[in-house]
Amino acid sequence: MSYTKEETTLIWLDSFSGLEYKHKREIYAALQTEKDVIAAVNACRGYITENAGERVFETLINSFNRTYTDYILSGLSRKGVRAITRVSDGYPERLNVVPSPPFVLYVKGDETLLGEKTIGMVGSRKSLPVSVNIAKEFSETFAKAGFTPVTGIAEGVDSAVIRGALDGGGKVISVIAGGFDHVYPAANASLIDKITEKGLAVAEYPPYVKPDRFMFPVRNRIIAGLSDGVLVVSGAKKSGTLYTAEYAEEFGRDLFAVPYGVGIESGEGCNDLIKRGAMLCDTPDDILNFYGVEKKKTKIPLSAEETNVINVLRDGAKHIDEISRALGRESYEILTTLSVLEIKGVVAKNGVNVYGLIRNLTEV
Repeated sequence: MSYTKEETTLIWLDSFSGLEYKHKREIYAALQTEKDVIAAVNACRGYITENAGERVFETLINSFNRTYTDYILSGLSRKGVRAITRVSDGYPERLNVVPSPPFVLYVKGDETLLGEKTIGMVGSRKSLPVSVNIAKEFSETFAKAGFTPVTGIAEGVDSAVIRGALDGGGKVISVIAGGFDHVYPAANASLIDKITEKGLAVAEYPPYVKPDRFMFPVRNRIIAGLSDGVLVVSGAKKSGTLYTAEYAEEFGRDLFAVPYGVGIESGEGCNDLIKRGAMLCDTPDDILNFYGVEKKKTKIPLSAEETNVINVLRDGAKHIDEISRALGRESYEILTTLSVLEIKGVVAKNGVNVYGLIRNLTEV
C-alpha cells in the first residue's frame, strides 16, 4: 500500500489518538499555508502548548521522521487496513461536505462502495424481534435493488442489516467506533471478516484505539454522512439511534422512519421523527419508489394453512390462543405453522406467544 507525501502527513497527524480533533484541525489548517510539516507545527506552537501541553508539542516535532511514519504504515499493512485521507482520490465527497469530516478513514474491504448508492439503516440494540426482522428484510431488499446499506456493528438491528444485505447477495458498509483491533461488541468481531469479503468495514480511528463512550454517537455522523438517506428502524425517545437521525437532518439527507403502535417504547422515537417530518416507511418500496427504483417482487410459496394464519394476522399481531380460536384449531396444531412462517420470514414473534406479520411482505 503506497501513499503520497500529503497522505502520509495526514496519517501521521491522525496517529496521535490523544490529540483532540479540534487540535488536529488547527495543525491541518497550518499545513495548507506552511512549506513543510515542522513549520506547520511550529506555527501552531502557542495553540498546542496552551491546549494540549508542551510535551505534546515536543512529541509532534520529534516524531515526524521516516522511522516513525514507516512504523505506522507498515502496521496498517500488516493488519490489512487501508488509510483513505482527506487528500486521497478515494475519499468520499459526501463526507467532505459535512462538518468535522474525519481526517482519515481506516477501511477493510471494497473501497468503491464509498461512492455507490447507499441507505443508512439504524436501530436500537434492544429492539423487538419484529423490528430485527424488519431490518433484515428491508436490508436484503435494498441490497437486491442495488443499494448498499450503511450501518454500525452492534447487536440487534445493526447485525440484522448486515445479515440481510449479505444474504441478499449484496454489499454492506459497517462503521465501527474505535479501531479494528478493538471491535465492540467483541461478540460481533467475527462479523468483520464476513463484511470485508463482500462489503466494507470503516473506522475513524487507527486500529489500536479502544472505543470510548463518546465515540459511538460521534461515529453516527459518518453513517449519516455516507448515506443518501437514513432509515430509523427502531428507537426509544432517548435512544442513541436518534443521533444518526439528527445528523441526517443536519446534513440534508433524506430521513425515513418505521411507524409503531401506541405503547411500544422502542418505537416512540420513530413516531416522533415522523411527526417532525421524517417520511413514514412501512415497506422497502416506500424508499425504493422515493428514489425511482422498482423492486422485483417474488411470491413466497404458502400452503393453505399458512395462508389462513396470515389472513388472521392481517389486522394486527395476536396471541397464539387468539389465532387458534379464529381458525377453530388447537394451539399446538398452529405452532408448527407459525414456526414455518417465521423461517420463511413472513411472521415474527413479538412477545410471549404473540405473532405478527412482517409488514413489508405485501406480496403474501
